[in-house]
Amino acid sequence: MKLKLILVLMLAPLTGLAEHPPESPMDKLDWLLGEWTFEDVSVDGSYRETGSRTCTLTLHDQYILCESIGVSHNGHERSYYFILGFNRMDGRYEMIGLTSSYPRQNLYIIVPNENGDTLELTNHFWTEDGVVPSNTATITYNGSDQYVWQIRSGEVDPATGQKAVGFIDTVTKLPFPHTEP
Repeated sequence: MKLKLILVLMLAPLTGLAEHPPESPMDKLDWLLGEWTFEDVSVDGSYRETGSRTCTLTLHDQYILCESIGVSHNGHERSYYFILGFNRMDGRYEMIGLTSSYPRQNLYIIVPNENGDTLELTNHFWTEDGVVPSNTATITYNGSDQYVWQIRSGEVDPATGQKAVGFIDTVTKLPFPHTEP
């Protein structure tokens, strides 16, 4: 009898009898989790900010919360949150951005590629006139320890059909376990 039970338990995964937890849409973005450093630079060289970012799962693992603290080239500190999630009602990834340096909240629509290592973002501001489009961005993850966030703003370039890149945010993962110096 024990032998039969052992065989059933061993073969259950092969026959589909075992329960498999459903895959979470957030699994596609789990590479964001961890501790990071960043350098955010304007393409024209007029602005530079460096800092740290920590991303964790929150609210029963339904969202990724990224908390960032940065200091600009002129010594101004700012803090901001990104809250990423999958909107099951509308079938899309979204991100809310909140920052200490700008009063409007941002709502990003995120379209990941199949692997989740390239994210196309469209940013919208909530204003007294309603939700208005702002900038667009592409986040590209290298598969191990770095991602680059290229933020496009301004007028659309007729040659490319996209706005010009205005900021490049290079984000590098800290080794685990991270210890403060």
